Amino acid sequence: MIHFDLEQPQDQAVIENILDQAFGPSRSDKSSYALRHSLNRVDDLCLTARLNAQSAVVGTVRIWEAAVVDLLNHKFQDTLLLGPLAVLPTMQGLRIGAGLMRRVLSKIDVLGYQRVMLVGDIDFYNQFGFQGVKPRHITMPGGMDADRLLVRQTSGIKSLPTVGRVVSRDYKTLEEKPLFAA
Repeated sequence: MIHFDLEQPQDQAVIENILDQAFGPSRSDKSSYALRHSLNRVDDLCLTARLNAQSAVVGTVRIWEAAVVDLLNHKFQDTLLLGPLAVLPTMQGLRIGAGLMRRVLSKIDVLGYQRVMLVGDIDFYNQFGFQGVKPRHITMPGGMDADRLLVRQTSGIKSLPTVGRVVSRDYKTLEEKPLFAA
């Protein structure tokens, strides 16, 4: 039986290895990785999967604090950014990733977060309530991943902007860090 628990500091090296195996050596070139360098990780929502309580990590999911900036009115809306979600390639197909998703989304709901976004494949993530952000044009930094950007949100939350970008929650004003080069 798979054991799910919070990520521990000593898991870091194993998780990096899992991420390398799951996403390849160019994973750090992706827009979501670039953004995560400026985000605060939500440690209480970063989970691991193990074959049992004493075994090595075989899967991981991480959650980050982020925001969506409306590029028309410059207002910000809080969101969580989910990812990466990864399972050792030798363990894929055993629903470990789905188990991590169910548990992290349950914790997110209990804690009262209203919006979670991620970059991923709708065919997998729609089973967890995610849908594409299109027809809105919301991107990751560099204008990337608009076609793969997904959202899961409660019905009472303000809708996403028509044109926006996922940024760090610490990104307070456009004047501090311009989104567009002059």
